Amino acid sequence: MHVWRRMALFMAVLPALAAAEPVSLQVLTEHSPPGEYLGADGRVTGATADMVRELMQRQGLEGDITLLPWARAYALAQEGPDIVLFETARTAEREARFKWVGPIKRVVSGLYARADSDVAVNSLDDARQVQGICAYLGGSGGNQLSELGFTNLERPAQPDQCLRMLQHGRVELWLTSDIGHRPYLLESGLDESALRLAYSLEYRYLYLAFSLDVPDATVAAWQATLDAMKTDGTLAEYYRGHYPDSMIDALSVPIQPMLPWLEPSVAD
Repeated sequence: MHVWRRMALFMAVLPALAAAEPVSLQVLTEHSPPGEYLGADGRVTGATADMVRELMQRQGLEGDITLLPWARAYALAQEGPDIVLFETARTAEREARFKWVGPIKRVVSGLYARADSDVAVNSLDDARQVQGICAYLGGSGGNQLSELGFTNLERPAQPDQCLRMLQHGRVELWLTSDIGHRPYLLESGLDESALRLAYSLEYRYLYLAFSLDVPDATVAAWQATLDAMKTDGTLAEYYRGHYPDSMIDALSVPIQPMLPWLEPSVAD
């Protein structure tokens, strides 16, 4: 990108940065490749971790990223003080527990078919009629379908078993996400074109979650810097090749998604 455009974007976020008092934050994440994992040198690396590290550097923030088990990191982020946790799904249940900056990911969960399959799914009733749906045993999505009365589920212990079952025709659909299935495709020597989304179930957005004690001005400065990194193409540079192009293109526009629990009701 042209240097003058980068400078213009930097000048645009200066008011937010100037308004924020310097705050020393502890930045936490979990093991979740290719976004976050420990490198050979013992330092947290990965596409998302490196993007967040630059986000910090652009604000002149010192410190680094600590990798912890998710349950521990999530508990610390709720307790504070001065904690940032990523990448955290922003949900109605969690909304009031944190302050939010993002989104930094968009996850499309749904029923995926082989690209050469002619299976058509236009409703959940259609999905109930297919030969089989693979939903690995540790995933909540399979439990939800079971509660909805689905009797055509296959529940292997590992997600990669679902890919093999799909390839061999033992099931027609795989309950997964555009991000979740990608590592297993790559391990099998396949790319995104091997699958197609037959039926979308949910769009989920992932954010940086700040403990409630973090000043609003600090949160605003992080958001302004992230928006600038989206606009100048920096976020896309970190993500390209690691995540679906459709997700990267959607995130490169610095707008907030429509979250139902934040939308005003008709009564309002």
